[in-house]
Amino acid sequence: MRATMWGEARVDLRPTGVLLVVLRNRRRLMRALIAGLSAAGIVLCTPALAQEPSDDWDYAENAAGDVAPASVTFDALGIAVRCMNGSLSTIVSGLPAGTGERRLRVQLRDRVELDEPWVSARDSGTLFSVWPRQSAAAFSRGGRLSIRAQDGDRFKRYVVELPESPSAVAKVFAACGHDLAAMDVVDVLPPGEDLSGLVWVNRPEISFPSSPDYAFGLAALTCTVEASGRLRDCLVESEFPEGSGFGRAATLGAHRTGRVRAAEGSSRDVTAMPLSFTVRYRME
Repeated sequence: MRATMWGEARVDLRPTGVLLVVLRNRRRLMRALIAGLSAAGIVLCTPALAQEPSDDWDYAENAAGDVAPASVTFDALGIAVRCMNGSLSTIVSGLPAGTGERRLRVQLRDRVELDEPWVSARDSGTLFSVWPRQSAAAFSRGGRLSIRAQDGDRFKRYVVELPESPSAVAKVFAACGHDLAAMDVVDVLPPGEDLSGLVWVNRPEISFPSSPDYAFGLAALTCTVEASGRLRDCLVESEFPEGSGFGRAATLGAHRTGRVRAAEGSSRDVTAMPLSFTVRYRME
């Protein structure tokens, strides 16, 4: 295996080839959501009771305390932030089916439209953010949300009024050991790696978990740089498939062999600088 680093809808076809779908907000039954998340690890999209836009997102925990989702559901779209077994995920379901790494063009309120990296299982319309903490922090602020997803040779655009989540998403973050209040909403997500003026001296050498079940895998890490350029305190932002062990393998490789330095001509101190990068796994 090899690692590479780096309801009611109004529909009309625009001249640009973008199919516009404006969706009405709905509330989900929490019992069905928890059952779906526990059994399948994905978000189900059955709409239920009406939710006022001013309401917080729905929140619940399972009896064991190892699954804690906050979610909001529209007629054909579901958005959830979930902590499961200590791993945080931001999930959008109901999108056009696809496989592997995907790009979503996401615009919230009057922010610039971001070209964001997401990932899905084979032929799935349920997508997981590669950088879930950043995506969840933005979504929790609420507002008019536009998502453009590739659908064949055109883009399909979903427009929703996303409720603000002053409490529910924060509880999910806390369940995974994170602090939502400490998160800044960024205007750019790392496309693959964000070296922030650093260059690799040694890219991490990673021994991958070998499994015939995974032809493809991905892990996104954020690490802290030591004065020597070595990496420490690496946080697995996401791994796909979840529970595959790819995130742990990437972390071990980063800690053991990863090293960076300041870019040529720079005299900046690299100590405690953050470093974000993505590792991809492919079976050959």
